[in-house]
Amino acid sequence: MWVTCAQPALLKAVQLVGRAISTRTTMPILGYILLETKKDGVKLTATDLELAIQTEVEAEVKQGGQMTLPARIFGEIVGNLAPATVEIKGQEGPAPAEISCETSHFEILGLPAGDFPTLPRTNGEPVASIEADVARMMVNQTIFAVSADETRPFLTGVYVVMEGAEARFVATDGGRLALRKVTLPQAARQKVGVIVPAKAMAELGRALASASGPVQLETADNQLVFSVPGLRVFSRLISGQFPNYQQVIPQEFKQRLRIQTDRLLKAVRRASITARDSANVVRLSAMGKTLTITSNTPEVGKAREEVEVATEGDTIEAAFNARYLIDCLNSIDAGELFFELTGPLSPGAIRPAHHSDYVYVLAPVRVYS
Repeated sequence: MWVTCAQPALLKAVQLVGRAISTRTTMPILGYILLETKKDGVKLTATDLELAIQTEVEAEVKQGGQMTLPARIFGEIVGNLAPATVEIKGQEGPAPAEISCETSHFEILGLPAGDFPTLPRTNGEPVASIEADVARMMVNQTIFAVSADETRPFLTGVYVVMEGAEARFVATDGGRLALRKVTLPQAARQKVGVIVPAKAMAELGRALASASGPVQLETADNQLVFSVPGLRVFSRLISGQFPNYQQVIPQEFKQRLRIQTDRLLKAVRRASITARDSANVVRLSAMGKTLTITSNTPEVGKAREEVEVATEGDTIEAAFNARYLIDCLNSIDAGELFFELTGPLSPGAIRPAHHSDYVYVLAPVRVYS
């Protein structure tokens, strides 16, 4: 193998696939990046057997082949090279690979490329397609609601549903739920309902930050594959039945508030300063045109915020986890939102004021005066 490529592009690729590297493994090869030549570039792959990331770099291929290089050392070398042309040269076998750039020259040992795990083969027919920026938005608006409780593995991922002309991403930890749906440019070729681990979805969101065009979704051996030109993210699927999320979404309300998102976010952030030592609880009460947000920690102090709102329905006072509120308000794509309350001890729902494709449901906190 003998290739030359630009250092900035190579560094970006190494950093991207390096996020799939396992830090704790009994298989040494999982700490390595596989490099394979293509007609006009190099394909880099890394995996921890649950997540795999594959990307491509434009390169001049002088001699085809493949090799593996240790991810940590390779990443440090490339990251410290000058922003110039990098030459990578090596043979399959025990001989070290040579990495050169201007006056820098390194020799590092790899492992046999044949030891690198084989990624699953897809069926070759995508089940659905979503624009990259839309997929990234769907990830960002749901992933924070995923559970970290490994005793309930079916809640530790995002439920990805493709059905007809609609795509849905859903996440819940039992105390809150986030649902984002979009209309697909073309109807899904088959119905899909799978649970994708949070780590894979988080890395997909990061990877799509610099991608454009449609993301093709393909299935392969109990895995879901997300593909855009020059990038593929493979993820194993979580076994289990995702909860019937539709039944926990309130279909009516007793009080509805219409609020500017940014004002509510800033007010909750400030009120949470004196709530951190008391389960991070803030109380909300709206009457007329004013929403009052309070927090009280006897050992710390109190806070009171007032936000202008439009209200309809009964007056309800309810308490919520401030962080759960902030997570949603940071990601919702709306200048104004509806906060719908069904009772002091019943779940509330947050929805954008101008579309119905996103809903965030959160359970109130029981507080004692």
